[in-house]
Amino acid sequence: MLLGVGATVAAGIWPLNASATIARGIPLDVLARRSEHILVGTALEATCRFEYIGGKRRIVTDTRFAVEAPLAKAEPGESEVLVRTLGGVIGDLGELVHGEAELSLGERSVLFLRLRPDAIHQPTGMAQGHYPLYADAERVERLRPSPRLPELVHPERSAVRRLRGLDIEGARRLIQEALAR
Repeated sequence: MLLGVGATVAAGIWPLNASATIARGIPLDVLARRSEHILVGTALEATCRFEYIGGKRRIVTDTRFAVEAPLAKAEPGESEVLVRTLGGVIGDLGELVHGEAELSLGERSVLFLRLRPDAIHQPTGMAQGHYPLYADAERVERLRPSPRLPELVHPERSAVRRLRGLDIEGARRLIQEALAR
């Protein structure tokens, strides 16, 4: 009995890191080809609602995304697109979907988007298709991974590894090269 209590106390004192989600890294050429649009823009407004997905009631977040420019592929033909992500908060009820993109209001980002049958867009590859922009010390905007990016299996060939830290023009060139292959 003392051994069992001792093991329980030890486990509480020395917590281990845990990863909630593991995903296979998506290569840049695959991510780009599976996307209808690759855009630079800003998340403007988000609304959460319930939606039935796979027969279960889930929370989804629809975000109005102002399109500033296409990074590659065709423009959507509109100045704004609606982007749906899984999870969100309604009242005091919340749903977190590990590995999903997290679009922060007012934040500029690069999005790889797939068009759903209902004409709503979703990030291709969930968080692997979302790259918030940040200004470095020289005020150059650079891509960084989505905040909810899961641990990646085989990250060495992933789009995340290749795009992380690039400026917008560098990312554009790399994406266009990947699409040309």
